[in-house]
Amino acid sequence: MRAIEEFARWVKHSNLASKVPTDIDTLKNLSVLDLTKLKLRELPDCIGALENLTVLKLSGNRLRKLPESIGRLTRLRNIQCENNLLESLPDSIGSLTSLVILNLNGNKLRTLPESFYNLVNLTRLTIAANSLEMLSPSLARLRKLLYLSLDTNYLRELPDVFEPMHALYYLDLSFNELTTLPPSISQIVELETLLLEGNAITDLPALESHDMLIRLNLSDNSLTRLDFDISCLEDLKILSLDNNLLTSLPESICQLANLEYLSASSNELKSLPECLGDLSHLIELDVEDNDLTTLPGSLENLTALRNLYIDNNHDLKRPDIPSLEFCDVE
Repeated sequence: MRAIEEFARWVKHSNLASKVPTDIDTLKNLSVLDLTKLKLRELPDCIGALENLTVLKLSGNRLRKLPESIGRLTRLRNIQCENNLLESLPDSIGSLTSLVILNLNGNKLRTLPESFYNLVNLTRLTIAANSLEMLSPSLARLRKLLYLSLDTNYLRELPDVFEPMHALYYLDLSFNELTTLPPSISQIVELETLLLEGNAITDLPALESHDMLIRLNLSDNSLTRLDFDISCLEDLKILSLDNNLLTSLPESICQLANLEYLSASSNELKSLPECLGDLSHLIELDVEDNDLTTLPGSLENLTALRNLYIDNNHDLKRPDIPSLEFCDVE
C-alpha cells in the first residue's frame, strides 16, 4: 500500500494528475498506464507496485534507464518504449514472461542482458535504430516470434538460431554491418517478408526454401550474383536489388508469376532476360542507372506494366506498352 501511495504522490508532484489517476483503489487495479510524450527523465521505483498493469506506454520521453522494480509487473503483455534514451535494460526485465509485444525502437541500447531472452512468449519484438553490436545465442529461446525488427543497428553477425522460429513471418535486418547470414535463416518456414537492405552481404544462404516469401529486399549490398534458385519463391510480389554489383539477372526470375515490383537500379546490368515479358503481373520495373544498350522485345507483352524506369543507361527509348502510365525517358 505504501508504494502505491508513493506512486500517487509522484503523479501529483510531476503534474500528471490530469493523465494518470491518483485514487489508490484505481491505481491498484490499473491495467493500462500511458505516459507517452511527457518529457519524463526517469520513472519512480514505486511503479513496481502497479501489479495489475498489462500495457505500459513510455514512448517519446527522455528515459535513460528503467527501474529494476519493473520486473515486478509480471502481468505486462505490451511495453511501448520507443524514442527514449535507454542505454541499458535492467536484469529484472527477464521476469516479464507474460510479455507478448515489446517495442524498444529508437534508443541507445548496445547490448541486451542475458535475462532478456527469458521473454519466451514474445510474438512481436522491435529494437530498430539502436546501437546493438551483438545478440546472444539465447535468442533461440524466442521461438514464438512472429515479427522481428533489428534494422539500423551495428550487428556484424547473427547467431545461428532461427531454425526454431517456425512462425516468424517478418524479419528486418536492414542497415546493419552484416556480410553473411546464418544458414538457419533458410529454415524459417513461414517467412513472408525478409529485408536485408543496407548491409555488406556478398553471399546468401539457400533462400529458395522460402516459398511463402512475398517481399524480398536485397538492395544496397555487395552482391555480384543471385546464387540461389529464385524461381522457387513462387509467391514473391516485391523484389528489390538496387545498388549491388549485379551484371545480369538469372533467367529463372521470369518464372516468378506473381511478381508485381522488380527494382534493380544502380547495378552493372548489361542485359535483361528476354523472357521478362512472361511476368504478366508486373506493375513496375526499375532498371535505371545500369549498362543496358537494349531492352527485351518481350516487354511489350507486359499488359499490367504502369511504371518503367530506364534512364541513365545507353540511350534507351520508351517501349510501346499500351498500359504504361509513366516512363522516365521519351
